[in-house]
Amino acid sequence: MKQSSMAGFAMSIALVLVALVATGCASIVKGSEQKVSFKSEPSEARVVITDVRAGKEIQVGSTPFTASLKRGAGYFKKAKYQVTFEKPGYKTEAITLEGTPGGWYLGGNLLVGGMGYLIVDPATGAMWTLEPNDVSVTLKKQAASGPRDDGLTVALRADVPAELASKLKPVNLDAPQR
Repeated sequence: MKQSSMAGFAMSIALVLVALVATGCASIVKGSEQKVSFKSEPSEARVVITDVRAGKEIQVGSTPFTASLKRGAGYFKKAKYQVTFEKPGYKTEAITLEGTPGGWYLGGNLLVGGMGYLIVDPATGAMWTLEPNDVSVTLKKQAASGPRDDGLTVALRADVPAELASKLKPVNLDAPQR
């Protein structure tokens, strides 16, 4: 082999080694964002995703839908989201999405070796996997509460709590109104 081709071969090997050492396995395989699906029964519930660390709403949608969320929130910091499901006539439901160390970060970097797992994956957030990945909630019908000052409350008799049912009075629609 000529000296110039040996130098080129050595340079190629060096570049491959640098690439292995400088990159993180999870960053290559998973990336810094994760798609999370949101479903509800009944559907068409309003979903509000709030970044807990930043304290701000980052996305609003209607079920069913899929959002692309950042896995990390800074160097070695996992992302954390509060997800609220709202629909008129139903109780509001909230769940937390939080990063956990991912399998590619733990296993992939141990197999490949290198320093990427200390620098690249924690910096990009790729070391984390948001759990749960598929969010599905069943919203519960909202039972009638007591009288409200902001208007008329209409409810089925079966949904009225017993302590309020004893206070109900029939209304005669044929009687003259005062």
